[in-house]
Amino acid sequence: MSRFQYYSIDNLIRFFLEQGKEGDCWDFKQEWHENIADLIKDIVCFANTVHDENCYLIFGVADNLDITGMQKPRRKQADIIDAISNLMFAGDVYPAVEVKTTVFDGTELDVLTIFNVKNTPIYLKKQYGQMRPGCIYTRIGDKNTPDNGNADMTDIENLWRKRLGLTKPPLEYIYDRLRNKAEWTTSDNGYYNVYRPEYTIEICPNDDDLDAEFYAYAMPNENTSYDELNIKYQTTILDSYQIVVLDGGRLQIPTPTWGFIGHYGYGLHHKYSYKYYICGSKRYKLLQFLYDPQNGDHRYAFMHLQEVVVFYYSDEERLDFEAYIERHQNLLSSTIAEISQFDYITTDTEQKTEIYKERLKVGKAINQILKEWRNTHSST
Repeated sequence: MSRFQYYSIDNLIRFFLEQGKEGDCWDFKQEWHENIADLIKDIVCFANTVHDENCYLIFGVADNLDITGMQKPRRKQADIIDAISNLMFAGDVYPAVEVKTTVFDGTELDVLTIFNVKNTPIYLKKQYGQMRPGCIYTRIGDKNTPDNGNADMTDIENLWRKRLGLTKPPLEYIYDRLRNKAEWTTSDNGYYNVYRPEYTIEICPNDDDLDAEFYAYAMPNENTSYDELNIKYQTTILDSYQIVVLDGGRLQIPTPTWGFIGHYGYGLHHKYSYKYYICGSKRYKLLQFLYDPQNGDHRYAFMHLQEVVVFYYSDEERLDFEAYIERHQNLLSSTIAEISQFDYITTDTEQKTEIYKERLKVGKAINQILKEWRNTHSST
């Protein structure tokens, strides 16, 4: 999964500009290529990268990173896809692309996305432009393979290793494969990968008598238990998580992370506690693996969870939003005061009940403010 998956186009452009240079997954162009063959060559180079990111060509940005817009004729997505489809790639592995237009700081820019290719390297069977048949063209750092050149042997080996799934250590490989649930089958105590049975996910009951956390009381049934989940390579535990079983057993997911917001002045003490997930994180990948949106019980319980637990698009978004709340603490406190939804809950003590009511309201209030903040933030 790309670390930029949850970025808007404008946020992507801003992030790349802030780096002050071009990189191994993005490039700036003031104008579109006059020769379609030169554009296709850039696309092939970006498709042949060892990393697992989508890549981006951003048009309308000068070499000095000034936002200039485009004056010359522009390319349409359909024409690019048509040109690619008419080529002869070995093994019929073709790069996939998408073109979007955005108005960035008042200037219209085009963004060409080259989607990540797993089956690298891709190469042509027939000459096209300056690309020779059988030659591998790649991008290393901010440099493409020269027109009449060929990638270094080490880079070619790494591209083949990517195709075979050999570029990642076991733990990273497991997290990557979690997105394809069809690769995993159930065992007596969890799951194993059908292609690599030495990779397993083991779920063990937690015998500790742990209290349900506040978000359990957003469920129709607050009965909660906990398990321990171990990600294993053979007998070695690579990573572990606490798993919460919510809504009387209907939903089993990794526990969310604690967040603290609204500090008093410059002190260390915080006003509010809440819980969150970061989309694209390892914890979130595990959540997506365990959660089945086609299961009605799962979906119903998850809907209640989303109401009081925050789902950030990225850790950068979390930091930006928490900084915003620090500057607008009155907005959070007034939003909390307007919520009466959870006044009905009761726990085993009066003090705990009041704490849980507040945390439920805090979670709901943060989600409300975050929604509005995103709408404003994405348009700036």
